Amino acid sequence: MKYFLIVLLLFPLITFGKLGSGSSGTGGGTGSGPSGTDGIGSGPSITPGSGQLLNPLDSSISTIPAFFQAIIDILIIFAIPFVVFFIIYAGFLYVTARGNAETIKRAHNALLYALIGGLLILGANVLLTVITGTVGQITS
Repeated sequence: MKYFLIVLLLFPLITFGKLGSGSSGTGGGTGSGPSGTDGIGSGPSITPGSGQLLNPLDSSISTIPAFFQAIIDILIIFAIPFVVFFIIYAGFLYVTARGNAETIKRAHNALLYALIGGLLILGANVLLTVITGTVGQITS
């Protein structure tokens, strides 16, 4: 059971993970630092005393709504396998209940809570869109 949960948690990372755009490290770079010549990856060159704040996030995340959208996208990637797992678990409880009223009630509650959780997760995207549209209309 422990290994199943570990695989379930790592599945989104393996499936939806992105590889960095830096160098592969095969060039045997010389030097170190944020310039990317050490074979680890390429990053922005920062000169001391420049007084410039750089966005540590992806360049597509430049507004607060885009930041919340990125968070919700990550939440959906991690939460959907859990919702599917609990729906399957509820089905397993239904099948193994064999007429036991208490087990059927547990299965019914597990299915109900899995569906409510799934609706909340998918509804978060709709809620963000509504709030963003409302704030956009107020400010313009």
